[in-house]
This record gives sequence, C-alpha cells and structure tokens, in this order.
Amino acid sequence: MLSLQELSKSVTETFSPDRVQKILVELGFGEDNVASWNEPIEVPFGVSSTLFIARVAIIYGLPFRHIDLYPELDYIQTHGGEIPKFVNKKIQSLSTKQILGGEPRNTIPENIFIYEYIYKPEEQALNVVSQIMDKFGHTKKFLYRGINTHDIRETLLEGFMEVRGRVSMRKDFGGGLYATPDIEYAIKYAGRNGSLLVFDWSDLDRNLTYKILDDLEVWKATVKGFICLGNNNKPLPPQHYEDIIQGPISSNYDAISHCHEPVPLDTEQVVGKTDLGIKAFANRFFAIVYLR
Repeated sequence: MLSLQELSKSVTETFSPDRVQKILVELGFGEDNVASWNEPIEVPFGVSSTLFIARVAIIYGLPFRHIDLYPELDYIQTHGGEIPKFVNKKIQSLSTKQILGGEPRNTIPENIFIYEYIYKPEEQALNVVSQIMDKFGHTKKFLYRGINTHDIRETLLEGFMEVRGRVSMRKDFGGGLYATPDIEYAIKYAGRNGSLLVFDWSDLDRNLTYKILDDLEVWKATVKGFICLGNNNKPLPPQHYEDIIQGPISSNYDAISHCHEPVPLDTEQVVGKTDLGIKAFANRFFAIVYLR
C-alpha cells in the first residue's frame, strides 16, 4: 500500500489490462468484447475505480447492456465527442455560440479561447496550457476541470447547471461543479481524447460565500458522509451552506464507499455547490483545450 507521502506525489493508480478486463466482466460487459482490451487505465485517486474504468470502456465503444443499473454512467454517449473542425493547434478566441452551434446560457462568456493539444502522458502537464501562459503569463490564477469531449455541448448549453442533477464519480463534497488547481489531476480525469476546461479564478465576487475545509476532522466527516451516504448506519455529512467549498481530494474513494476513513491527497479541489457558486464558474469560463 502506498504511503501518504507517496500518494501526495501521485494522482493516479494504474490498472493493468488484465485487471481492467476482470472489472469489466464483473460489471457485465460481454466477455468476447472485453477479451480485446489490451491497454492499462490510469484512474485518478478520489474517484470510483470501477465506474471510471467502465466510463473509459463505454467511451471507447465497448457495448454495455446494463447501463440502467449504473445511473452514474447513464449520461455517457457512445457517439459524438469529435473535436470540431474549426479547432486547430494554435490558440484562437471563438464565440461560445459558434462552439455550441446555438445559444448558450447568458452566464457563459461570449468568447473563450480554444485549441487542440496532442498530450503525451510522460510530458509535463503544464505544457498543455503553455499557449495560455505565453499569452497571459502569470497574471491569472486558473482552475481546471477534465471532462469527456462528449459533454461539452450540454455543458455550454446548460451553463454548467447540468452538474446539479448528474450523479458524479467524484463526489467528496456531494453534488456540484468540481475543479482543481492541479492541472495534472484534471488531465488524468479527462482521460485520452477528453477536454480540459479552464476557469479564470483570479478575482472572486464579494457576494460569494467560501468555505475551506482545513480542519481534518470536518473534512473527513464531510467526505465520508457523502461517499457512503447510502449506509443508514453512518452519520450524515455536516451541512455546509457556502457557495464554494475547497478542500483536499480523497485518495481512497473505493475504501470510503465501504465507510472506511478518508485519506486526503495534497491535491485540492474547488467545488461550486449552489446556483450562485456554479454561475461563478460559468462567468469565469476561459478556455477549452481539446486533448488528443
């Protein structure tokens, strides 16, 4: 088992092709289809490894007949998700209307930066946003969110509000819009051919309420309460009414789902919990980097 020090230096656990195949068969994927799977999968700490692996398999086109049993996977489409033809490798500012092909909610900026980046896992993650850094230097503070490219149109159309009704694979603090200042974690969460959403978190509205979970026991009670919420014998999570909650990402989601004690990573997450909090993210939506 990894030590806390080792965990703090890593954001993923690598599952071998054999382990991936075993998990997919246990979930109900057809054995004939699973037999062709020959790639390892890197699962970010703080998410359900089973659901993350299933998500990757579905995105890659493996048929799954039992998706009705897993509401967390129901939103994933097995078609679409292509990078738009007007996106190229050079950063450009485009209207969100053009990206969406229709009118987004008015909480989304009229224009954002977009480009495509061919990311190699062994390279420095900050290279992915080098064009943004070259343009703006260190004048801005960014948060990142990795998503499936399939989800971008719905995300823009709904002004990020769709996350309120979506069951998330990463729900340390319950429902909400999750982002992180750790670009490496966000890229790993997006997965191959995913997308990196960039938010300009430089200046926050004074009317936003903000809660930092810097008390370890309060953080543990919050994470454990939400992740094993279905266990009626365990305490409910403490109530936090703030618009934005910030705190460490858990390193042992699967164990917490069986109501073991949460263990924090050094990696932080920032979560929009209320309508006002999610709108704060929408207003600060800055760029999309399409990963290939």
